[in-house]
Amino acid sequence: MGYLMKRKRKMTLRERQALFLISDAKLVLYAENVLKKRIVCIDWIRTKEQQKVMVLRKASKTMKSKHIDGLAKDYAFVDDLLDDGKLNYDSNEYKALGEFWESLGPDHEWGGRWGDNPNTQNIEGWDAGHFQYNG
Repeated sequence: MGYLMKRKRKMTLRERQALFLISDAKLVLYAENVLKKRIVCIDWIRTKEQQKVMVLRKASKTMKSKHIDGLAKDYAFVDDLLDDGKLNYDSNEYKALGEFWESLGPDHEWGGRWGDNPNTQNIEGWDAGHFQYNG
């Protein structure tokens, strides 16, 4: 990562995608080796047209999604999908994974924080399986 981080000019999209994928690999390995839970990517790159549909369906709240640039992925625990085949995000179940993602650096944003109430200990964010890179 040092090669890309030492450069003074603004990184290209491909360079940012490369950094995102390095962090993404760390996230998958953390889930597998530390949390002892397997995760699966359920959404990654979207076209602008696909994003428009997501917004219309209220599955997304923005047309400025990092998915369009390939800088965000949505994950689910495999166990969450095995019980009834439906995605039932419990934000608190994703807390350790989200906090690990955030620990990778200030450009790492976890969707589980979106909409948090700072007055409670609960993670109340509405997109717990979303991990994006803002670098």
